[in-house]
Amino acid sequence: MKLFVGIDVSSESLDVCYLESNQKVLNQMTVDNSLVGAKLIQSNILLYADNRKYEQIIIGLESTSVYSFHPATFLHQDEALRALNVTVSVINPSKIHRFKKMFEEDKTDRVDAYRIADFLRLEIHQTSLIKEEQYMALQRLTRSRYQLVT
Repeated sequence: MKLFVGIDVSSESLDVCYLESNQKVLNQMTVDNSLVGAKLIQSNILLYADNRKYEQIIIGLESTSVYSFHPATFLHQDEALRALNVTVSVINPSKIHRFKKMFEEDKTDRVDAYRIADFLRLEIHQTSLIKEEQYMALQRLTRSRYQLVT
């Protein structure tokens, strides 16, 4: 059994869906897009992993500018989650958008989180690299320099 955690990211909140490979939704919740919210997601994953021994846990977030950077980095670097061999994947939003078009349902953040988890469940995503802080700083510097030069 696998656990898929879909996170719909916005500037102020993270909508989360915990979905097992048998399509059973364990929980859906909304937390702040902050360290407190990311820690709540982490503690729920650890709680579910204690109750069931998952062979794999995959966390997926849409890449939404700077808003997905901090939760993705926190979940990727957390020692307790690393011990469970958790995979964190930042997904191109256009892939999720095309996937969601297959279903006729209202667009809400909870539905989006569920569809992200469902997209992970199908295992058609590619695991992305999580950019570390020094690379993000270098990216910002080079973009700033480019804007100054042009």
